[in-house]
Amino acid sequence: MRLRRSDAETFAAGTFIFSFVAVILAMAAVVTAGMAYAHTDTVSHRLDKVASGGAIGSTTKVTLEEYAIKASPALVKAGVVTLDVTNVGGMTHELVLVRAASPQALPIVTTAGERSVGAVDEEAISEANTMGETGDVKAQGHARKQFHLTPGTYVMFCNIDNIAKDQTVTNHFVKGMSATLTVV
Repeated sequence: MRLRRSDAETFAAGTFIFSFVAVILAMAAVVTAGMAYAHTDTVSHRLDKVASGGAIGSTTKVTLEEYAIKASPALVKAGVVTLDVTNVGGMTHELVLVRAASPQALPIVTTAGERSVGAVDEEAISEANTMGETGDVKAQGHARKQFHLTPGTYVMFCNIDNIAKDQTVTNHFVKGMSATLTVV
């Protein structure tokens, strides 16, 4: 098949237009990526400035209740961090603090034994990432504990197993009892 001159010119013009649009889109992508990077750097700088200026504190109030943990604020300054823990629930809870990206990143028990399936496998968490715990906090009880924390994300969770009369086991973490704490 042989193209006529007008067909060849049309094809060449279409190719040029397509190439031009592709270059414009590539340039727009580079500019957008640069702006996003600059924005991330600006946000990090602003957080550092706010943290050093005292607007971000070193104490957070943590509320424990049946199958929920709430931290307020969930953003604290690095260094000695105080967790002021109150159990407003009707049963005993604990607060374990580990360095991890999220509750989903924690190692989980897969075979029933000392802990129920789905509970956090605390022994599988490295010592360097294990910050400590409050111990048991009785219903309507209070605990206050200090930890030396470096910048990063931490997970607070309750890993208590309750065994009912019919021998069914309820693990508090499995029921959703976890929250994150960000340290800047």
